[in-house]
Amino acid sequence: MAKPRNVPFAQARKELSRIVDQVSTGGRPVVITKRQKPVAVVVGLERYRSEAEPAGRSRRRRILKIKGIARGPVDVDRAIAELRRSRIEALIRRLK
Repeated sequence: MAKPRNVPFAQARKELSRIVDQVSTGGRPVVITKRQKPVAVVVGLERYRSEAEPAGRSRRRRILKIKGIARGPVDVDRAIAELRRSRIEALIRRLK
């Protein structure tokens, strides 16, 4: 598996079209960083589908169970932010 390439956010904004073209044709993933910390990963659709949706699982599964955890809008926003952060970290670990 190819090692992902790190790209600073400002550079990714300038080169987004080229980055999308590269990953869509099977190129290695691109990790977008802000202040040297990974914040997002750009991968091709085929790779995303193969890793994000294991065979035999329903597409209508519940991603986040917050019943009893969130008591207001701030808690929901915090829970969603934590979920996003954990999904990005998990994807980065899988790509290494």
